[in-house]
Amino acid sequence: MAGLAQQTNLLAQGKLVDGYIITNQNDTIRGLIKDEGWKESPRLVHFKGLAGILKQKFSAADIKEFSILSTKEIYKSKKIGLLDITLTRAYTTVPSMETKDSVQLFLQEIVAGKKASLYLYLDALERFHYFVEKENLLKELYNYPFHKKIDNKTYLLIYDEYKNQLTQLSKDANGFNDTIPLYQETYLKRYIERYNRSFPDKREIYKAKDKKLIYDLDINIGLENWNERPVILDNELTYGIGLRINFPRKFQNRYLKMSFFLTPNVLIGYDQNSYRKTSLKTFEIAVGSHIGAGKVRPYLGFIYSGIYGGYREDFLGFQAGISYKRRINLEIGHFANFYSVVTETSFLTAPRISLHYMINLNQ
Repeated sequence: MAGLAQQTNLLAQGKLVDGYIITNQNDTIRGLIKDEGWKESPRLVHFKGLAGILKQKFSAADIKEFSILSTKEIYKSKKIGLLDITLTRAYTTVPSMETKDSVQLFLQEIVAGKKASLYLYLDALERFHYFVEKENLLKELYNYPFHKKIDNKTYLLIYDEYKNQLTQLSKDANGFNDTIPLYQETYLKRYIERYNRSFPDKREIYKAKDKKLIYDLDINIGLENWNERPVILDNELTYGIGLRINFPRKFQNRYLKMSFFLTPNVLIGYDQNSYRKTSLKTFEIAVGSHIGAGKVRPYLGFIYSGIYGGYREDFLGFQAGISYKRRINLEIGHFANFYSVVTETSFLTAPRISLHYMINLNQ
C-alpha cells in the first residue's frame, strides 16, 4: 500500500518518460525518468526501473548521467564553481571571477566531442551559463553583465571573457578560423562542433537535438455570450480557427496563441428601429501557460481581443480552460476585462465557452 501511494505521488508530480541512468559503476539501467522541464539545472532525478526496481531519487553524486530518449537529452553529473555576480548592485571595479561556492549537479550536454564538449547550466534565475570541457578540465565560459559606477554615474557593462577563452581553446586546431560566436546556444554549439571537426580523427560524437517551436492549428466551436450595446446576443453560435505556438523545453508549458472567431447573425443596434444583423469578427492574441503535469491540465492566459468594425470596446484580460493532452481544450474566454478601467464598461463580462481541437503541424 505504501509503495502504491509512493508511485501515485510520483506520477502526480511530473511526467514519466522513457530514459536511462548510468551508475557510478558504469552500469546502464533502462526505465522511466520524471521529466520536469527543469527551469534550473537539476540536482536530483526521479527514476523507476523497468524490471520492477523501486522508484528512487538519484542525486548528482549517486549516478554519472541520465538521458531522456524522446528528446535525446543527456544530463551529466558535474561539479562546478558558482560566481557571485548580480545586476542588483553597482561595482566600483570589475567583479571577481573567483568562485564563492561549488555544487554538484546535472548539466545538459549540448555537444560531446573527443577534443571538447559543451554543457549548459541554468541557474535559479533561469539564466544560461555555458561550460566547456577539454582534456578533462571543465571551465565556465564567462559572459556576465554588471553595473559599474564611474564618476558617480552607473553604466551597464559586460564581462565577455568567453571570447578570449574560445580563442585559447582553438589554438591547437590548424586552419580553424571561425569567428567567435554570440553567447547563445545555437552559435556556441556550432563553434564547438566545427572545432571538433577540424581534427579528422576526433569528430564530435554527440550533439543535443535542436529545440524547436511546436505549431498547432486550432479549430474551435462554442457559444458567445458577451452582450454589450450595441451588440445584442445570448448564447450565439461562434466558431473559428487559430494558431498556437508552443515553446520548447524549460518553457514547454507556455504558449502564444492567435485566434479568429466568427459569430454570424448577431443583432446590432440601440433600439428596434435601428436593429440590423451582421457577423461579428473577433481577433485575439493570447499568451499563457499550462499548469502542472499529466494528461488533464488547467491553463491560464492573458489576451487582447478586438472586434472588426468597432461594435464594442476592446478586451484586455484573462481566459482560462482545461486541457486534455494539450489537444482538446474546454475554454472560458474574455471573463475579466482590465481595459474596462479606460472605457468605463463592466469589468466582469459574460464569457465565451468554446471547445478547441489542436492539430500538430510539426508532424
